[in-house]
Parts: sequence; structure tokens; C-alpha cells
Amino acid sequence: MNTLQHVLKEWAVVVRALERGETALVVRKGGIREKAFAVPEMRFLLLSGYEHQRPELVKPEFRGILDKIPNLTDDGPLRFSSFAEVAGAYEVSETEDLAALDAHHMWTHEYAESRFKWRPKKPLTVLMLRTYLLPETVELPFREEYGGCKSWIELGESVSTEGARPALSDGAFKEITTPAREILETLEPAPVGS
Repeated sequence: MNTLQHVLKEWAVVVRALERGETALVVRKGGIREKAFAVPEMRFLLLSGYEHQRPELVKPEFRGILDKIPNLTDDGPLRFSSFAEVAGAYEVSETEDLAALDAHHMWTHEYAESRFKWRPKKPLTVLMLRTYLLPETVELPFREEYGGCKSWIELGESVSTEGARPALSDGAFKEITTPAREILETLEPAPVGS
């Protein structure tokens, strides 16, 4: 049976956009508790986070998604409705490369620049993700070790991915990722896996 225990915590608006096939890119720098952002696995569950997301930090075309997201907290039960597979991981170290990717991610230009400048010696990591929808939402109890400002958690139990289906068909995934891939493939690859 296919199961996963690694989890990427991401803004709920981003998880929802990935699940709806409206984006395939996630731009990360890591949480306050992390020295750097590193991708431990090729496949991982997506956990919606609510604490840090704000409408003015995402582009206007994605703000409507926020209106449909319940007002939950990060210390409630964990709810999983999808997982992702890394289709590409790249490091962005130059402002012009970040600017070239502007049309392909959800962040506003101003917010992307502010994240880029935070811990300036560390690159941003851009993940191209193929998202899969679980047949039904899995709910697990919150544990203290799952909390805090960190990107990754490892669950105390496994979640089955049996019966999951891709959010986008192969053709639609290729169509949404090709323009960004042409830019990303000129960048330094980011390591994936321990």
C-alpha cells in the first residue's frame, strides 16, 4: 500500500490552488525555526496553514480562493486532502531570475522580493509540484511537535494515498508548467531527498 508520513506545511490558499490545478509552483525560503529550506522527500502530503497567509500577499487573481477557505487555526486537527510529487526543484539566487518567474507563482511581486531579501545568503527554492487528490480528506489529531513555524513535519502515523488521482491531466500539467520550466531549467537545481 502507498503511504506517506512527510508533510509540507503551506498556506491554505496555495494548497487549494495546487489542488484546483491553478498553479504548480511553490516558492519557499523556510520557516523561522529552520536554517535553510531543504526538501527531504520526492513525495509528501500537503498541510494547509492559516496563520501567515494574508490576501495582500497573493496576486489578485488568487484572492478569490481565500474567500472560500474556512477560518481555521494551525493548532486544530490536521486535514489532508492531497499530496505532491516534486517534478522539479530549483534555487533562485538572483533578483532578475525571481523577476523572470513573476508570472508563474502566486506571490505579489513585493512579497516575493521581501522573502528573497530575508536571509539574503540563502536562495529561494522553487518547487514544481504535481498534485494528487486523495479520495477523501484524512483527519489526524494535532500534536505539539507539529506546531510552530517550520516547513516540514513527520507524522507519527502514515496516511494512505491509495486511490488518489492527479489534480491535472498529463497534458494540462505540461501546459501549465512549460513556460516556467523554460526559465527554471536555466537555474541551479535544488537538492531533493536526504
